[in-house]
Amino acid sequence: MSNAKKLDSIQILRGIAALSVVMFHFRFLLVPEGANRTIPDALFGWGAIGVDLFFVISGFIMYYITSDKESGFKTTCDFIINRAIRIMPLYYIVLMFAFATGGAMSTFHYQEKIDNLISAMTFTPYLRDYAPLYILESGMLNVRWTLNYELYFYSALALCLLFRHRMILLFIWFIAPAVISFAVLSEVTVSTKGYDYDSVMMMFVTNPIILEFGMGIASGWAYKKINQTYRLKSIFLPVAMLLMVGMGIYLKKFTAYNLVSGIAFSVLVLVFALHNQTITRLFPKFMITLGNISFSLYLIHNPLMGFIHRKIDKAYPYAINNAFGFIAMIFIVLIVAYVSHRYIEMSLSGKLRKKFMSGHRENKPSDQIAI
Repeated sequence: MSNAKKLDSIQILRGIAALSVVMFHFRFLLVPEGANRTIPDALFGWGAIGVDLFFVISGFIMYYITSDKESGFKTTCDFIINRAIRIMPLYYIVLMFAFATGGAMSTFHYQEKIDNLISAMTFTPYLRDYAPLYILESGMLNVRWTLNYELYFYSALALCLLFRHRMILLFIWFIAPAVISFAVLSEVTVSTKGYDYDSVMMMFVTNPIILEFGMGIASGWAYKKINQTYRLKSIFLPVAMLLMVGMGIYLKKFTAYNLVSGIAFSVLVLVFALHNQTITRLFPKFMITLGNISFSLYLIHNPLMGFIHRKIDKAYPYAINNAFGFIAMIFIVLIVAYVSHRYIEMSLSGKLRKKFMSGHRENKPSDQIAI
C-alpha cells in the first residue's frame, strides 16, 4: 500500500494501548470471584481508554499510508483487499475459537445468543442500550465492537480514495452525522452515548466516537507537513506529553470513550511520531514487539483467558484469582499472541497478499504498522 517507513514510536503506543485493555479485562483476576473490586478497579479500571488511543492511531496510520497514493479504482481495491487480509483471517479464527469454547451448541437455544453470533459474523451492531458498543458487553468476542467502527471508517476512506479531493470528502463524512442529527433530532452532541435514533444502525453510524479517527488523520496530516523541517528532537517533549496524559487519566480528566481523551491522544501520537528515533531509543525493544503483536493480543486475550479460567476454576476453584494468576494469564496471552502474529498475521496474511494484491512486497512497513 505504501513505501512509508515504519514508525516504531507508534508501535510502542499500540503496545501500550493493547496492554491497557488486557489489564482492564483481567483486573477481576486480582480478587476472588464476588469480592470487592475497589483495588483492581483503581489499578486498572482506566484501561478501556486504550480503545480511544487505538482509534486515533488508526486514523493516523491510514492517512500516513494513503496520503501519497494516487486516487482511483486500483488504489481503492488494493486498500480494501489489504484491510480485509489484515483483519478477516485472524478475526474469524479467533471467533471460531470463542464460539467453540463458549458453549457452541447452546448458542442456538437462545435468541439473544443467535443475534450475538450473527452480529459477530457480520460486524454489525444490534443493541440500542450499550452505546458506543451496541453489542452485549459480556457477549462472545466482545472486543469486536471496535472492529465494527474500524471497518466503517475503512469503508468511508476506501470510497474517498476514488477521488482526488479525498480529504474534503472525509471531512464531509465526519461532520455529516452532526448535520443529519441536527436536521432530524434538533440535537448535536459530542458524547459517545450518541443520538437516540429508533434504528441501532443509525445510532452506530452517527456516534461521535468516529471523530477520533478524524483526530488521528489530523495528526497524520500535521506530521506530514512538519516532519521534514522539525528539528526539536529532545526527549523532554514526548516524556512531558506522556506524563500529562498519564496524569489526566489518573485524575479522571481523560476517560474511556471520550472525545477529550481522543484530542489528548492525537497530540501524543503526533509528538511520538515527530520524535520517532528518540522514542525508539528510550523504550525497550519489547515494547515495539508488543505493538507488532497488538492486534492478535487484542482479539485473543478475552476468549483465551475465559477458556483457561473456566478449566482451572472447575478443578481448583479461585486458584487463579490472585496476583500470580493475573500475571501468569498476561504472560500466557502474550505468548499466544506472538505465535498468532507470526504464523497468522505475518505468514498466512503475507501469502494472501502475495496472491491477491498487485505489486506486493513482503513485510512492507505499512502492513506492519496498520491497525
